[in-house]
Amino acid sequence: MAPRTVKKTIAGGKGPLPEYKDNDKAIFDYEVLVPLVDVNAGGFPDDKDMYKTVDTTKKPYPHGYGKPLELVFGKKFQMPIMETCLKTMLVEEIAQFDIDVKDALPFPMISSKLRDISRAEVDKHFKEEHHHHCAAMGPIKTGYPELDELMTNPKPLRLIIHLKKVLSENEYKADSWQLNDEAKVMTVDKLKEEGNELFKNKNYEEAIEKYREALTMIDTLLLKEKPGEPEWKELDEKNIPFYLNLSQCYLSIGKHYEAAGAAEEALKRDPKNIKALFRRAKAKIGTWDLEEAEKDLNYLAEVHPESKNLAQNELNLIAKKKQEKNNSDKNVYKAMLQGLAK
Repeated sequence: MAPRTVKKTIAGGKGPLPEYKDNDKAIFDYEVLVPLVDVNAGGFPDDKDMYKTVDTTKKPYPHGYGKPLELVFGKKFQMPIMETCLKTMLVEEIAQFDIDVKDALPFPMISSKLRDISRAEVDKHFKEEHHHHCAAMGPIKTGYPELDELMTNPKPLRLIIHLKKVLSENEYKADSWQLNDEAKVMTVDKLKEEGNELFKNKNYEEAIEKYREALTMIDTLLLKEKPGEPEWKELDEKNIPFYLNLSQCYLSIGKHYEAAGAAEEALKRDPKNIKALFRRAKAKIGTWDLEEAEKDLNYLAEVHPESKNLAQNELNLIAKKKQEKNNSDKNVYKAMLQGLAK
């Protein structure tokens, strides 16, 4: 147990304390509480009304992960204190852990990632439309107000864990995220090749699934790195070609809003990316957001002079669409006036 962490058993477990070897898997529910008072002055209060729940496995997005968490020991989980706490517990035990602010610092990013996973399971378009953190664009944000508050003003936390089961390495099938980092990178590259081949054969929906799977694999790698550090940035940049490919796939099947969202994610990481600017403009034209499309095309021509003709062709198309809309509006207005004159 970390010297700054205090444990209290709420309900006893059963059997002996597991050995907790690397690659063993713990399956558990948890609740994370933020004290509403200054614990540095009076310690952690006993009254639960003096806390605010900011995360729980018992509630799905947007409030939590929505199902028991599975943690594999020795895999460098980004919040080490959670693994440390689990190693003190018996199966079926329920315990609370009062955690010092220094050990609680990784919590907001971990919680936001788990919530994103929860949302992505029910919203297939989520990954293209919503990806919070981008160190190059300013302060890192999670997209969840209560977690952003903890990012800005870190606080000690009370963690309540109910350990449900512990499985040894040979008692479960390893998930893809349990691969070592080298194997994950190789898998990402393979998924890209498979997705590209499907795209060439115009199997766009299947290609989309390959690219999304690769993005999820990259997310598991990002969990091990500190946001904003060089290693994290290098990994995050691997997302760019997948978002670009997703955008093109969505354009090919006429899903313009999804295409714009995927291009937006690429631009968050590379604001001058030529393909992302062009594909977002094409998507905006498809949704009749013509002014925004013009902005992208003018910026494209400015930062990539070699693409000036390409951008101008699309700007000509926008001008034509604007004229068509203007003529249509005039006809509708004329018809309304004629109707009123009768």
